[in-house]
Amino acid sequence: MKNVSRRTFLKGSAAAIGATMLAPAMGVFAEEEEALQTEAAEIPDHPVDGRYVTRAIGHESWVYVSTTFKEGKIVACDVVRNNETIGVGNYACGRIPKMIVEHQSVNVPNVRGCSITSMAIKRAVEEAIQKAGYNLDDFSAEIEREMTNETIERECDVIVCGAGTAGLFTAARLAEKGLNVIVVEKRDIPGGSMAMTYSGILSTGSRRQKAYDVKGALEGTASGDLEVQIEALKKQVINPDRFTEEMPFCRILYKDSTEMSDWLSDIGVGFRTFGVFEGDSSWGTGLSLAPGMYMGGAGYCMMLLADRVGQFENSEILYATSVTDLIKEDGKIVGVHAEGENGNHYTLKAKAVCLTTGGFARNPEMIAQYNPEHVGQFFNCASASTGDGIRMGLEAGSVMDVIDTELPAYLSSKKRLFELAFLGAINGFGNTGLVYVNTNGDNLGSCVSHVNCSDSKLNPDNGDRFFCVFDSTCAEAMKKSKPMGFTTYDAMFECGDAVHYDSVEAAAEELNLPNLQATIDAFNQTGLLETRDGVWALEVTPTFYITTSGLKCDKDCHILDADGNWISGLYGAGDVIGSVEKHDGLRYSYGFDSAAAFGYHMADVVEAEM
Repeated sequence: MKNVSRRTFLKGSAAAIGATMLAPAMGVFAEEEEALQTEAAEIPDHPVDGRYVTRAIGHESWVYVSTTFKEGKIVACDVVRNNETIGVGNYACGRIPKMIVEHQSVNVPNVRGCSITSMAIKRAVEEAIQKAGYNLDDFSAEIEREMTNETIERECDVIVCGAGTAGLFTAARLAEKGLNVIVVEKRDIPGGSMAMTYSGILSTGSRRQKAYDVKGALEGTASGDLEVQIEALKKQVINPDRFTEEMPFCRILYKDSTEMSDWLSDIGVGFRTFGVFEGDSSWGTGLSLAPGMYMGGAGYCMMLLADRVGQFENSEILYATSVTDLIKEDGKIVGVHAEGENGNHYTLKAKAVCLTTGGFARNPEMIAQYNPEHVGQFFNCASASTGDGIRMGLEAGSVMDVIDTELPAYLSSKKRLFELAFLGAINGFGNTGLVYVNTNGDNLGSCVSHVNCSDSKLNPDNGDRFFCVFDSTCAEAMKKSKPMGFTTYDAMFECGDAVHYDSVEAAAEELNLPNLQATIDAFNQTGLLETRDGVWALEVTPTFYITTSGLKCDKDCHILDADGNWISGLYGAGDVIGSVEKHDGLRYSYGFDSAAAFGYHMADVVEAEM
């Protein structure tokens, strides 16, 4: 194994994540590097054993690591505090420290799927090594993944390609129905985009809602009645060529989401308490996975589902394994070939194959082909969204459907690309105390709308430079949003993304926003952004995060060819089939809900047809 210096290791680790993801964060890492150099005088001239607590910036905020040295070895390593995404970063927090102790090296492989957190832990341990007076090169042997290089042939009832939202719901349901299921997942961890979502679940009269609704207030409303919801959706159609009165895709989305939420409760998934209470509030009567929106609810649910699949003797998940192609015999899909990171080669045969590998937002070639307006744009999404399942479906004879160039976007911090999808809702949807402005300081309107964020990013007149400017009331609400019930955006203050200025004039001058004062004055004609004690400014950028085109399919998840015939044995759910709403002529709205509900629905269809 070769020894590497700290600088060489950082360079190699950066390559592991990818230039697009690291570019906005390298400034933070450079600041840490400089801080280490300024503390050089504190480094002892000989090793001093003991426990050292160090920290590094992760995806969300600071990751604190305790590293213990004794007689030239790292004898213990633990992440003692972090705010990393539940269902993503916590896997790195659990695995990387153990690998460092086992191999006595910080140069262990990143956990695929949570590379940023993996790197943060390793940077923190590097600092501890130096503070303890040890030579970093002595703890930098290159550790590679163990190779087994086996050839494996197996048969099962159903193969699920991808352990994201749709895949986990499908596999968990099929496993409890008694079918033999193999899930193939290319990353080291499950989840796809699931853990990153807002964790809300659409429902029109679940058991929880009905139990809550003592006075019957939800009866006859879109929240409590499926037919009322469908009628409301009919007024939102933007593509009449795809519209039918039945609205089959949206009907399944809302109907099965309701049944699915009851099932989730039955298997142990928690939901946030309904209601509006004195001194506090919750998100209406909509279901939100506990402990709440952007507080890890979807991540906890994801981990439960992955664990549930593993508990059944008739089901399993093959991690770090990529499906390479579908096996087609006599016009029917009968299995897949797959390759593992450990060199294993798989030939898996099954009665049904379910594609649940996600969209293609991280595939530049497919973006150029299907969404040319977005070429060169950064997509803030799971790195696994490379269109693998869509490619295989096309090779099997399917075609792309619901193709258009309009993609949704939300705000992210410019410095670290931290997701800020509900930034404009922290004080309620009126954006009280906050304005979203362009490079000139002109008001751009709502920063909650998918469409508005997309339009502002694509409009060259905005200069591709954006800020959210807000007052102290909004700043405190951002740290713990009362309407939304989450504390995630507190990281903007902990890590210095949000900056306070003593006056609007000072902010406008330093940030070169010439029209900022006029924008705030105009805003205050109807709202209030209080500038008496200065203003806060947070540089943001609208980021696209999902693709909404997918394989041609019917409402029962059958993948179809160009003539509308089912490609026998092949099913799909989630972003592989694109936006559910767009199949019915609506604008994209709910990716997580659609993937979960159609994964749930696909399991019922596969079981019935098998």
